[in-house]
Amino acid sequence: MNVTGIIVAGGRSSRMGQDKALLEIQGATMLERTAAALEQVTERVIVVTRDGQGYGTIGLENVPDVYPGMGPLGGIHAGLSASGTEWGIVIACDMPFVQPEVLHVLLAVTEKWAELQGTTEPALQAVISSVDGRIHPLLAVYHQSVLPSAEECLRSGRLRLTDWLDKLNVRYAKVEDLPGVSEDIWHKATFNMNNPQDYQLAIEQLKHSVQQDTQNVKNLKETQED
Repeated sequence: MNVTGIIVAGGRSSRMGQDKALLEIQGATMLERTAAALEQVTERVIVVTRDGQGYGTIGLENVPDVYPGMGPLGGIHAGLSASGTEWGIVIACDMPFVQPEVLHVLLAVTEKWAELQGTTEPALQAVISSVDGRIHPLLAVYHQSVLPSAEECLRSGRLRLTDWLDKLNVRYAKVEDLPGVSEDIWHKATFNMNNPQDYQLAIEQLKHSVQQDTQNVKNLKETQED
């Protein structure tokens, strides 16, 4: 599957009070963590930024918004426009629990659904994550064919993602569609940090996860030694 990884990082982070892309968790910025996950499932990763918000020092390819100040839809549009591939997997820069395994399965499901639709139905244009009835357009896979409708919405100032998605042939990926992905992992993957409290919660949960993994390894070694 010909796909580019796209990180949407052009938000103003007003509720967080600092740039969410540069928040550090376990010694790495959110931008670095997200890029590392995408690099395991795609050959190219690009970061969509607003004007003057470059992240070149991190060593990632930066792409500016084509339509500045237009929110997430502008970020999706800019990333897909710059990708040059048939598909783009889009992730916001503030989702600390996204794992490469989740991205791999999401891409596999997209490829499967696209092949199943074939020529008997309108071609699949997007696969959007869905948890408990809530959709997550910034953890999703988009086809290049969405660009004309995205540009139309941007030019006319209609920026609501749900309104745009209603114009597309979309399938919504629920946990039951994702083999090997637990409900807990799927819920965590769609968690995004909007304020300092969310940030602290993510730090604590990831710290607890590392401690639990360390204890599990210790228990395994003790069992092998017995």
